[in-house]
Amino acid sequence: MSRSITFKRRLLPICISAVAFSGITSSTIAQEENYEEVIVTGIRGALTRAIDVKRDAGSVVDAISAEDIGKLPDATIADSLQRVTGIQIRRSAGEGSTVNVRGMPQVNTLLNGEQFLSAGSITTLQPNFTDIPAELLSRVDVIKSSEASTLSGGVAGTIDLRTQRPLDLAEGWTFVGAGELSDGSYTDDNGTKLSGFAGYHSDDFGALLSVSTSSATLANFRYGMYNDWWFRGYQEDGNWPGWSTPTDVTGDGDTNDAIFGTIDYGVTNRTSERDRTGISATVQYRVNDKVEVLGDVFYTSMDQYEHTNGLVADNAWAQYDWVYPQNPVNRGPSADGNTDKDFYTASVFDLHALRVTAKAESFVDKRESTNINLQTNIDFTDSFRASVRYIHGSAENKHTGNFADAFITTGEQHGLQTRVDNVTETVNPNGEGPDRIVIRGDMSGTHPSFTYPEGFGDSIEKYGLVSSFSHQNRDEESKLDVLRFDGILDLNDNNSLEFGYRYGKREVTRYQYDYVAPFTRRGMDDEQITVYSKWKDSGLPVNGDPGAGVFGDTIARTIPFTELDAMGWITEVSDFGPAPSDGRSFYFIDPKAMDDALGFHNTLYPGNVAIKDPGRSYELDDKTHTLYAQANFEGEFGVPYQANFGVQYIRTFLDVTTNVPGVEPIVEVDGVEYPTLSGTPPQDLGDSTVERSFTDFLPRFNIGFDTSENTKLRLAYTKTMTQLDANDLGLGLVYTVNNNADLGVFQAVSASQDGNPYMEPWRAENYDATFEWYFAESSMASIGLYRLDVATSITTTGTTTAAVPDSDGVIRDEDGEIGLTIRDNTDGGVVQGIELGYQQAFDFLPGAFSGLGTTLNYTWADGEGGDKDFYGATMPMGDNSEHQFNAILWYEMDGWQARVAMNYRSERYIGRAWNDGHPAAWWSAPTTYVDASVSYDITDGITVFLQGTNITEEYEETYMQWQDVVVNQNVFEARYNLGVRARF
Repeated sequence: MSRSITFKRRLLPICISAVAFSGITSSTIAQEENYEEVIVTGIRGALTRAIDVKRDAGSVVDAISAEDIGKLPDATIADSLQRVTGIQIRRSAGEGSTVNVRGMPQVNTLLNGEQFLSAGSITTLQPNFTDIPAELLSRVDVIKSSEASTLSGGVAGTIDLRTQRPLDLAEGWTFVGAGELSDGSYTDDNGTKLSGFAGYHSDDFGALLSVSTSSATLANFRYGMYNDWWFRGYQEDGNWPGWSTPTDVTGDGDTNDAIFGTIDYGVTNRTSERDRTGISATVQYRVNDKVEVLGDVFYTSMDQYEHTNGLVADNAWAQYDWVYPQNPVNRGPSADGNTDKDFYTASVFDLHALRVTAKAESFVDKRESTNINLQTNIDFTDSFRASVRYIHGSAENKHTGNFADAFITTGEQHGLQTRVDNVTETVNPNGEGPDRIVIRGDMSGTHPSFTYPEGFGDSIEKYGLVSSFSHQNRDEESKLDVLRFDGILDLNDNNSLEFGYRYGKREVTRYQYDYVAPFTRRGMDDEQITVYSKWKDSGLPVNGDPGAGVFGDTIARTIPFTELDAMGWITEVSDFGPAPSDGRSFYFIDPKAMDDALGFHNTLYPGNVAIKDPGRSYELDDKTHTLYAQANFEGEFGVPYQANFGVQYIRTFLDVTTNVPGVEPIVEVDGVEYPTLSGTPPQDLGDSTVERSFTDFLPRFNIGFDTSENTKLRLAYTKTMTQLDANDLGLGLVYTVNNNADLGVFQAVSASQDGNPYMEPWRAENYDATFEWYFAESSMASIGLYRLDVATSITTTGTTTAAVPDSDGVIRDEDGEIGLTIRDNTDGGVVQGIELGYQQAFDFLPGAFSGLGTTLNYTWADGEGGDKDFYGATMPMGDNSEHQFNAILWYEMDGWQARVAMNYRSERYIGRAWNDGHPAAWWSAPTTYVDASVSYDITDGITVFLQGTNITEEYEETYMQWQDVVVNQNVFEARYNLGVRARF
């Protein structure tokens, strides 16, 4: 597949040669009523303004400030946030998507000081930041030490997204427009972005409109172990299907070992297409010198299409004698688990694959949110002022997932056959076989590689669509209504009293469903049977008696790729990104043909209906009453100080309605009940509603001492809690079903309940101490210590539940129970750390060197969790990196601005994988991302710019316990943006 790279070659050297990257400012915010934002363009101006605000504030807050209207310093909000001390981010297709503050994801996100809804993460308080165009925001505040007047919701911190206010603009009209072209180092399609801003300010009236629209295709390749969490410790002693007799696979002279592996391995060509639109509009009017009214509308929408073509080898999810290590390493017995078996790993191995599939997957998300704020500010007297706000939000996310597994192998390797009128043959008779396919896997290089036999999959006639399904589709909706009153009473000597009341109501509805289709076939007694099935699988019989070896006809038919090619659905792919490749191509169903999940399945198997999955559907009503009072005072206690002390009272009422899933799989269509095959969602037997309430008292205290003319010491104590993720409350019971090829049935082997309506929220007591030194106008250094005593947290625990019948109606578990994992409360722990920051403009240097400046910061974050690794050592809190470092160099002079930024994040603990009795710690390896930008002001109002993100093409790799035991990689591309901005 050929690609033009001219654009990339021009961009890369310019980006690498750019001298700087910053735009991140460490600042705190004063009360909004007392703060008038001054629009300053340029890096140095933004830094200076931020330092002034930080120095005068009374709480611990960092911020990102836009250098100009609609111009945050990075491509996305989360990418900018990663530059702030104590902030760690996660990426989606290379773009920053979610944020941790001080090692914890329990972060509240506000819009102009209040709650809002984000369509990409309807159930949580933290949005998916890929939804929100950065051009709509003027700054982002990271509140680490909350005041009593700060809306509660973040255990570790609160992020406040701020939009522009029209009365802060210059008098008259202001127009800003920008256009960009973007390109990636692995993808072919150029992206576009257009943004515009129009603002009007005349005396006491102002209005503005900001619009952003963009389209981009992002590389998101994946290599290695394909499905997360399906890791295994394959036993040599014959206790696994396939190894029916003990086998010395490791070559150490015994059969008392376990070999680390997984269900499937592969390489994928995966891209994410994202079309974003964002609109922010504000009207602001000072009726007189006592009354001001304003209204905000904040709208976002994103259509996302994630397309995957993957060459994946697996063990048919049934047989386990398929991983043969070539360089086995004995890790010894695990400390917690199977202590009588040695655990072996290997970076080079042979896979004796029972099947190889040409996978095609399409995930489509269409999400939209609207948030409206109506506000009135009134000065009742010279000493008493108040505001009244009404917030309304609505959001929806419609998600579909569509899957097609085409066999390149025959199916004979694991005995999968089709039966029509009692005549049987392999499901893909023209495929590769009949023996297992031996594939060399090598995880020791820069990227995992898998070497197939010569000529494998080289002809389209070898491919056949054997299985397709669409499941875990969901419609999510949420509504938010807030009414709040806030008052400030000025007392003597710059002291004041704040107080307020807030009523909030949030509704969340989640409806999850699978598409199932009818099949009428001959049963094992030669009668015609109509069944509904989620898995349209040509090897799945309508009924059968495994013990007697008698089965009815299979349901779907294998569809040759030659037939699908005539429909225009087949594509040939040779580009799997930077993974080692010999240039061979393979055939796949084009995932774009699968974007319409219902239409795709009705074309192949008419009559599909959406069947509700009761265990994954729920309704939640969340009502809160909040009262707060806060005293602000200044004085002198040896040195001048400013302080605030207050308390927040929150009364929460929860109504959680879940569904009771049945055991017997029956589908009702047009009033007629039909039997179903395994995998189809169970019946919904009715609703179960839990009503409960709880109360929180949250004292908060902040004080800052002016220890000298240029130094400040801050101390803070805050008690925090976070609103629960609706999924943690509402998700119900689901069963994990495996194919037992020996018995010819699908068997329920375990269960999970990912929600629990009786859980308590996260709660913590936070302590902060920071020291700041302002040694020049645009320069400062700081050190901060923090400690979070987490009293209540949430974890996944293990227990048992009653066994359910297998697909043939037989309960085979001898003790009548299967394993159950459930979400529940547990004791928290201590999260503590150090934050170091340094920022300086080198304007004291001579000549051209005076345009240089830098920002450096380092965060050490330590938090102990409850998991144990392979050797019994205690693991840190999940998703936290112990070390993070940012280095930013910037330059600004004579119309030139340039920035280079490096972000380092140390290894991140993901979780403990059980590996069939050999628990090991799963880690994400350290990452270093480098971004750069350069711009030039052609005139006072016109600027051309070039920006590169991830210019070193960093990728994210995970490993199991030992760094040489690679699990998988997510490979992101370098992205380059070339554009022009105009202001007038």
